[in-house]
Amino acid sequence: MNARFTRFALVAGTVVVTTLGPSVQAQALPACASNAICLWRFQDGTGELYTWRGGYVDLPSRFTDHVGSFRANRTGAFIDWASGKECHSVRRGDYASNYSGRFGSKIDAVGDNC
Repeated sequence: MNARFTRFALVAGTVVVTTLGPSVQAQALPACASNAICLWRFQDGTGELYTWRGGYVDLPSRFTDHVGSFRANRTGAFIDWASGKECHSVRRGDYASNYSGRFGSKIDAVGDNC
């Protein structure tokens, strides 16, 4: 009887520790409109929002080289014109909560494809 109780206590303790243990979750980006790519000025989907829905568009000056995060609900392309044309394709489902240290510090335009 004592061995059975000990096993039960160990299993119950493991379940409690697993369930209540520390949980680290990434900051979720806000929702983005269907069939659009959303760009935010700052990381984690904060700051001003720019929503792109298709076609070639030069970004507003406040977004040029200053995209902190994005979420893609369609395909598209991020374009940098600083030294020729550098282009990064984006697929539906792509996102970045901290994009400013990457291509977000270079992006000048958004288009349908490279």
